[in-house]
Amino acid sequence: MYPRRFLLIGTAMLASPSYAQVDAPGANDVGPEIIVTANKREQKLSDVGATVAVLGGEALARQQISDLADIAQAVPGLSFANSENGTPILTLRGVGFIESSLAAYPTVSVYVDEAPLPFGALAIHSAYDLERVEVLKGPQGTLFGQNSTGGAINFIAAKPTDDLSAGFNISYGRFNEVNGEAYVSGPLSGALKARVAARIERMDGWQISNSRPDDRNGKVRNLMGRLLLDWEAAPTARFSLNVNGWKDKSDTAAPQYIGYVQQNPVANPIIPTIPFSPEKPRAADWGGPVAGFEPFGDSDFWQVSLRGDIDLSDAITLTSLTSYLRFNQRQGADRDGLPYTVNDLISDGSIRSVFQELRLSNGGARPFRWVVGANYADSKVDQAADFDYRYTSVNETVKTFYGYDLTRAHYSNFQKLRSYAVFANGEYDLADGLTFKAGARYTRAKSTATICNTDLTDDARGTGAFLFDIVYGGAAGPFRTGDCFAGNDLGRTINGVAPGAPGEYRDRLSEDNISWTAGLDYKPRPGLLLYANVSRGYKAGSFPAVSATSFVQYRAVSQESVTAYESGVKASLLGGSLQVNAAGFYYDYRDKQLRSKVQSFFGIQDALVNVPRSTIKGFELETTMRPVEGLTLATGFTWLDAKIKTFQGISGGGLPADFADTRMPFAPKYQLSSNLDYEFPITGSLNAFVGGSMNLRSNTIAVVGGDTNAANAVPTNKMLQGIDNYILVDARVGIAGPDDAWRLMVFAKNIFNTYYWNNAVTSSDAVARFAGTPATYGVSLSMRM
Repeated sequence: MYPRRFLLIGTAMLASPSYAQVDAPGANDVGPEIIVTANKREQKLSDVGATVAVLGGEALARQQISDLADIAQAVPGLSFANSENGTPILTLRGVGFIESSLAAYPTVSVYVDEAPLPFGALAIHSAYDLERVEVLKGPQGTLFGQNSTGGAINFIAAKPTDDLSAGFNISYGRFNEVNGEAYVSGPLSGALKARVAARIERMDGWQISNSRPDDRNGKVRNLMGRLLLDWEAAPTARFSLNVNGWKDKSDTAAPQYIGYVQQNPVANPIIPTIPFSPEKPRAADWGGPVAGFEPFGDSDFWQVSLRGDIDLSDAITLTSLTSYLRFNQRQGADRDGLPYTVNDLISDGSIRSVFQELRLSNGGARPFRWVVGANYADSKVDQAADFDYRYTSVNETVKTFYGYDLTRAHYSNFQKLRSYAVFANGEYDLADGLTFKAGARYTRAKSTATICNTDLTDDARGTGAFLFDIVYGGAAGPFRTGDCFAGNDLGRTINGVAPGAPGEYRDRLSEDNISWTAGLDYKPRPGLLLYANVSRGYKAGSFPAVSATSFVQYRAVSQESVTAYESGVKASLLGGSLQVNAAGFYYDYRDKQLRSKVQSFFGIQDALVNVPRSTIKGFELETTMRPVEGLTLATGFTWLDAKIKTFQGISGGGLPADFADTRMPFAPKYQLSSNLDYEFPITGSLNAFVGGSMNLRSNTIAVVGGDTNAANAVPTNKMLQGIDNYILVDARVGIAGPDDAWRLMVFAKNIFNTYYWNNAVTSSDAVARFAGTPATYGVSLSMRM
């Protein structure tokens, strides 16, 4: 049950993130029209026959939204989850890929000014100095390509200005959190404009070790920067250069140890004696001095993108978008929440990616509006990790029965991923107020993988030696340091490795698909839009990065598809003071890609699988109202019924079963996001403002089958893979100077210190959850010059 005080607050605070940026000039006006680029051209949001949630730059600043986790809290239908290695997992309307490998394509694609960030780890530091964030819901395959079966998130950077301007925002809060952001913008010459922006984030560790009360984790050390250059080379030729990057030396999050599921017959004598973590926001644990392991992070990223728009005639424009990016990562991640190493890892990774798109379009002022184009993407992803699992039941069992000591292992995973696509999209006005829409994209995707699990120690009684001596019975000879020890159990020769033999895994995947969309928009009068769409999108298959002992764990999953049926209405009512948007949808979800488990010699181990069929039904309602000048009230609500229809396998919790008619992970049935902003004059030159936000989410699960624990799970009185319902409440109050030249604000986030978590994972024998941040509060000052 939800606490009564939260229900009262939720009833009083009605505000939608989709319109939180609106700054209305009058009491009977919702505000200036919101412009979006959902169809790769500028349009009024009220004219777009699709569901698009928008967060404007002012709303981002006022609500202290600075990362994907904050954005997910503000947008109903969007869920964010921490993964064991820090890669964010996004799920939109129940469509998500629960996989943390660097090379895993997401189902919710992310862009900065239309330049893609093709892998999840690249998108964690993009929310600064923004004009707005657009969240496009539903398959976006026609215009945004495959890997957007759930939707797309577009970060629209604030652009260079015609006049010299500058500004900054600095805040100080709990845990010595200091966030500073600044920009300078203006002309360099008559045809050249520039904007430079930077952000710094610093915070002390907020997690408290359960076993070492003086030890802290969770410190933040981030630096981001962006340079934009806009050049009007001629009246018919415009170019935009975006150079951006970041450095992240923050700690990886430590989880909370909340359950134990013994995978092998003999338990380590220490782990079962360790008490479970207190259910408090700051409680956690990690290796520490005993294990010789501390969480850490060290990542860097930079991207260069160049866009050119050349008018070939009065009607046709050629657009070229070129992007190149590089990412490097080294980090240590605790995956079990224990002061011992049950399944901790130190990993290295890199990403190199090139993207090129060319398209022709005729703008938006004609009865027939069209865009045709082609693009190419080429990425190389290299990932390696050292695992330490000395305190697991598998090690204890092998030591007891065979005398080998399995303490460490290493994996390497190198993938090349390429795709080619051609696409066309059009809108045709059949009659006054009636528009037909249609589009299609053909995509060809190819990927190769080279994967090896090995033992880099010289231990003659270690992991590699045990597999070669005992599992393979000496048939592969003696183990040599660096030999690939995973065995071929696929029944056919792979990369020269015969069935039953160990070796390096190499394979390729080649797929193609046709994404498409069709729909009707009907505007019977100004301020009212009715629409109906049907579309299909695809997500490419991929290979996992896993600690494996058998080739079956390396197999790629095939591409998944979502066929979506959606209809909705956008209505401006009460003379423009009330905006109501509503949509209903049904998804036919085929071959959903899932990080699951398979049975091996070492017990239940990770693998990627396809879920044959799932369905998602849902409804969304958004309202925005300005009953009096300065007051904005709105709400965004999502209801989902996301079910697996056909799937037999092993759940993420290690439970083999038939999962037909079970619910899908990270798809809470109810989500409500609310926001209130009220600004009013207190003197002739000063305004005061107050605001508040609320986010409500019903319970969900972190893995397929998460409603049921394994038979030997401890404790038995809770769903170890469940995510409970929660409500978060934020508040803010402050004063603003003339023309909003400066703002001084006091803010608080999660003001009731609600304990909640966004993911629960099984790591060998341990079950751990990633808790959300506790109550934070502080003061911020912003100025514009």
